[in-house]
Amino acid sequence: MDFMNEPDIIAANENVMPDINNDLILAKNFLKKQSASTGDTLYDHLVDMVHRLLTEQPPNVVDYLEQFSWDVKKDKLRPNFDSLKDVYKSPSQLAAVRKVNEMFKIVRNSNKTETQDEDEEEPVLDLEEEADKPKIADLIEHNHNFRQCGFGLPEHECFAVYIALNMLAIKEPVASVRFFGKIFGTKKNYYIAETELNEEELEKQIKEFEDKENPEEESEEEAPEIADENKQMLEEEERAKPKDLRPKLPPVPTPTHVPPPRIPPERPGQGVNKKVFYACNSPGDEWVRLPDVTPDQIRVARQTIRCMTGDLDAEVISFPVFSGCERNFLRAQLARVQAATAVSPHGFYTFGSGEEEEDIDMAEDMGDLEFNPNAFYEGHTLRDLADPALTSWVHHGRHILQQGRTIWWNTRADAEENGEEEEDEIPTVEPERGPPLFTSLAEDDPVCGARAWAVRTSSTLVRARALVAVRSIVWPGAFAYATTGKMSECMYVGWGVKQGAGYAPPPLPAPRDEYPPGPEVMEMPDPTVDEEEAYRIAHLPPQPLSAEGEEGESTEEEEEED
Repeated sequence: MDFMNEPDIIAANENVMPDINNDLILAKNFLKKQSASTGDTLYDHLVDMVHRLLTEQPPNVVDYLEQFSWDVKKDKLRPNFDSLKDVYKSPSQLAAVRKVNEMFKIVRNSNKTETQDEDEEEPVLDLEEEADKPKIADLIEHNHNFRQCGFGLPEHECFAVYIALNMLAIKEPVASVRFFGKIFGTKKNYYIAETELNEEELEKQIKEFEDKENPEEESEEEAPEIADENKQMLEEEERAKPKDLRPKLPPVPTPTHVPPPRIPPERPGQGVNKKVFYACNSPGDEWVRLPDVTPDQIRVARQTIRCMTGDLDAEVISFPVFSGCERNFLRAQLARVQAATAVSPHGFYTFGSGEEEEDIDMAEDMGDLEFNPNAFYEGHTLRDLADPALTSWVHHGRHILQQGRTIWWNTRADAEENGEEEEDEIPTVEPERGPPLFTSLAEDDPVCGARAWAVRTSSTLVRARALVAVRSIVWPGAFAYATTGKMSECMYVGWGVKQGAGYAPPPLPAPRDEYPPGPEVMEMPDPTVDEEEAYRIAHLPPQPLSAEGEEGESTEEEEEED
């Protein structure tokens, strides 16, 4: 371009002629300034936009130019999945993806046998096969209702847990599966599934329990012979030993402590072992079946405050000493949480219509009454469910007695059968009874002067779609919801620790006397010199009379000779 024909333009405060080439270079350098956050330049972004506009040629570009610019920018941030080698995944993320993918494959392959192609004819519905399939509670729907009340799991986590429950139903011999809750840990968390075993597996577990509790005794003919042989061997060993010439010590004291009578655990399918619990650290992991709980484990767990670590084999250090590792402690805590926080609206469960009143009364005393969902339950009004008095809510969890059982065990009868004590020495034990099933929440003991349960409504604007939720104050993290229709469910998401005024370790037992008090073991004052001389004279050996007589005669003869 020829600038000689143009009028001279003098820049402000400068006697320099304008140079358009220099201005273009300065403008281009300005557009190529990189962003401090992303490193991109406006010049490259405009080039990409123009190139895409000329390639796609969309209509009315000027109307949505801003959105078009945003789409071009997002495409740069999107990873290229065509070359998987360029996408980096950390080993932990890759392992988690593989576990979840394997879980999805198992459930999908199981569902393929139940589905059919569109071209195939509809198969005949087999009612027996449908009845044998495990019943899986709809966690997705229940969790949606929980989240309306401010509780529950995140949606992505809920779906993964629901698929894991389906995998559990495929692999394990269970008749029903329900998501119990989530226990937080210091290293890992626990996802807990509550199940019921099918009939075959339950019978197998009961048989193993009976064989363990009642081992086969030796025959009466062989037992005496073995005892006689052992006795003879001990006598021969005693004779072969060299004689001990050391002074004899006081006899070894015999212990006077009498341990309390053993309380046997409840068999599988009964009481605290009515349900079977499975645990895993994350969806996709293998479900681990937790062992049945014993009364002693529940007793010690009541005196212990401990957070979970996430390792089922971790050691439980406590006083009193806990018999078992963390899997046993977790199982004991689950039994306590279930007994205290399994609640539902009044009438949601029923004892059934086929049982007689006498059987019901006897079962209530034993604490092992069966109950089922009430098919004729019609729900409660929102006002009754949200009543702060909580008269419309009841417990359907079996109360655990101080023995650590739901069914009271008579230790006196057990001692009489075994013949361990005489009838006069057997103490009289009064049977312990807890609150019966379906006891109202209004009868729960208050906590620091307040009610043991808090109630809330999900919405005060659209009452036709509102839910009512109750939250436990005693066990933080336990909650339940109910609708005005026929839906209700419980869930626990917490640390597995009971609310209390603080932990105070129990005092150590008083030391026992090693020997019974007596002159042999009691300290005595040292005797004086006079007392020692008197003791010596008193214990001199007596002199014989014949010796005294001869001695007297000899002395007389000696005097006469003199």
